[in-house]
Amino acid sequence: MEVPSQASPSHQRGPSAPRQYPTQSHHDPVVNQIAPLTTNQNQNQIQASPGKSYESSQPVSQLPAEVLDEIFSYAEAPTLARLALVCHMFRGVATRLLYRHIHSLSLSLTTRCLETLASSPSLAAHTRTFEIGDVGFADANRKGLVPASFFMLLQRALHNMHRLAELTFLLNGPNSHVLLDAPFRLTKLVASCDFDATFASWLTEQTNLRDAIFCGNFTAGVTLPVDALPSLRRVAAAPLTLACVVPGRPIREVDLCLVHPWSLSREVLQMAIRTIASSGGPLDSLRIISHLSESPETVLSAFEVIPTGLNSITKLALHAVSGSITDEILSGLPPILAQFSNLRSLTLFSKNKSDALHAAAGTRTLVAAWHAACKSLESVTLVGTTLVHNRCYGWVAQRDLAELLTAREQSLQHRAGELCKREVVVLDEGRRGHGLSPELGVDREGSASVVAITA
Repeated sequence: MEVPSQASPSHQRGPSAPRQYPTQSHHDPVVNQIAPLTTNQNQNQIQASPGKSYESSQPVSQLPAEVLDEIFSYAEAPTLARLALVCHMFRGVATRLLYRHIHSLSLSLTTRCLETLASSPSLAAHTRTFEIGDVGFADANRKGLVPASFFMLLQRALHNMHRLAELTFLLNGPNSHVLLDAPFRLTKLVASCDFDATFASWLTEQTNLRDAIFCGNFTAGVTLPVDALPSLRRVAAAPLTLACVVPGRPIREVDLCLVHPWSLSREVLQMAIRTIASSGGPLDSLRIISHLSESPETVLSAFEVIPTGLNSITKLALHAVSGSITDEILSGLPPILAQFSNLRSLTLFSKNKSDALHAAAGTRTLVAAWHAACKSLESVTLVGTTLVHNRCYGWVAQRDLAELLTAREQSLQHRAGELCKREVVVLDEGRRGHGLSPELGVDREGSASVVAITA
């Protein structure tokens, strides 16, 4: 295919003229967000050779749409935007993929995208993942720069997304009315809108929801029907929201968010653990996301209440978004870990790179002390370094364990080969002792195979 550097100004379409390929409309914002790749100059660079039809001369255009869909699924958005300019078939496949996963855009691009989705149900029907809102949206909404017409447009677009499965809805405030009566049934949700009566009413429609993060303000007195959210397995939220969502539901993983205005204290954690323990899960994993501005004594006192209500969990994690994980906290964990009956994984993370956790990361002495207190512990992650317990090697880094096991496997294979050779020699010497030819009676390769299997 020739790639002309510039189209001729006198170029006219005709029987012998190059085929002109469909260009993207200015109403196609998901494609047009790749602005440098959809200019006229770049469109000219993907024209076919003069006098040839791409669709008739290239066998790739004759492939089934399902095959093209699989091939195009490996392409990034800029490549898909260029593929959409090649021919009608490519445009259809590339457009489907471009609209399948829509990530967060600026306010202006989001508005253009919503206009397309609201006016083109066929395009909106391709969307599986949709993200809207960010810090810029929050600022604009707080300053009154997001007009009411935007939410009407959003509502129309959402009601065209029949196959939407994952939604990130980061629009703070009482904005959940745009979700009411939407046709989709989500499996994953991240929402920062207010957890009010309207939002709770919409949640009753989401019977397939399995994973939810609620980071909006909770409205006092809001409740959920007992039969709501029957498929929910993982939830992340503040204590008041968890008290509304968790009880009686089959939740197995909980992220407890103790950020402003919550603090990590024994009383707060005791109330939260009592709520989480009411899950019909059974609960398997607990992660605490919190500031650590309190003293080590206060933090350890709070941690003591965790095994009193959740001693059978297998995974426990602490993520400190501020403050420090001190030596006192690290050395004070063994008595607490000893109260868990089946804890297998422990994760500690801190954003403070100068605290004791970062200094201790990768050391095996500390982890060995925890394992001595909690014999079921198999994996410990400290600031990105994961140590696993192996019966032969003790506590080793996960990346090192793979190399050790590979070396051990190679050593065993070599040993098995040597044993096979010895067995063959012994069998040959035995036959000679009985006056038999080594070649009679038993095939050497067969004998070696039998010995290998036996070994």
